[in-house]
Amino acid sequence: MEPANKKSKMVNNKFKHGKKKYFQQSKKQVLQPGQRGFLVTCNMNEKACVRECYNLLNHYADELYGPEMQPDESKQAANTEAGGESDSDDLDAAVAKCREMIAQRKQRFQNVDTGTTNCLFIRTQLDDPVALGKHIVNDIKATGKAMSRFVLRLVPIESVCRANMPDIINAAGALFDKHFLKEATTYGIIFNHRYNQQIKRDTIIKELADLVNSKNVGNKVDLHNAKKSIIVEVLRGWCLLSVVDNYLEFKKYNLAELANVNGQKTNDVGDSKATETAEQETESTTKSIENTVAAVEN
Repeated sequence: MEPANKKSKMVNNKFKHGKKKYFQQSKKQVLQPGQRGFLVTCNMNEKACVRECYNLLNHYADELYGPEMQPDESKQAANTEAGGESDSDDLDAAVAKCREMIAQRKQRFQNVDTGTTNCLFIRTQLDDPVALGKHIVNDIKATGKAMSRFVLRLVPIESVCRANMPDIINAAGALFDKHFLKEATTYGIIFNHRYNQQIKRDTIIKELADLVNSKNVGNKVDLHNAKKSIIVEVLRGWCLLSVVDNYLEFKKYNLAELANVNGQKTNDVGDSKATETAEQETESTTKSIENTVAAVEN
């Protein structure tokens, strides 16, 4: 028979352990309706890809929207060098500013779990991720520098909704009012799905095309040189929507392909082919997993 004090200790430890679990909150961010950000594809090194996304997006966001508190930081560094030793108040202020900068950067871009292999979603608080995405691909195409090693595609996403037809049509309707209502244009629909067999390609394309034409009768389909491309990415139970200008011209927002447009024919060509092969392997792996899951379910 166990001593009474040992039993009471075990009971207390069990209670504390259970209480700790009860109040503990998960730090993992998940997809939610109404989010916006960037869909990122990579090849088997997701942690490195997330770090690269943060660096890449913050670099171009600072260029487009201005640096975050960097002028004050540089002044403080200059004062520290000129004055030698600083007071404790100055150090506290510096630490507070650094923490604030880190907090702002975390709020600006945040990795969100998609539950899908080699597909990341970087949520943003920016009002228009398409503007930032356009700035990135324009710069990479002009300079020929991809500034990325693990990121394959970086596609801006304007809206996230649940992957069912009523929710998709509702989210697309609000989005199409912005892009297709005023002026007639040409468009194409780019549809991809991963780990989802419920949303059928023919059905979603027909429904979205009818919706676009209802906004303006002058809108016409162009499969080769569309001015606007409707991006529909279905990941498990979620649908990511966006309307992007000149999507095909910008190599479907493949950063490595864009960097090779101006044409370095040596190592860059090999890197481009390697990137294309990596994407094909990733897509084939995803499809084989989907087929296996479908077979098990049936």
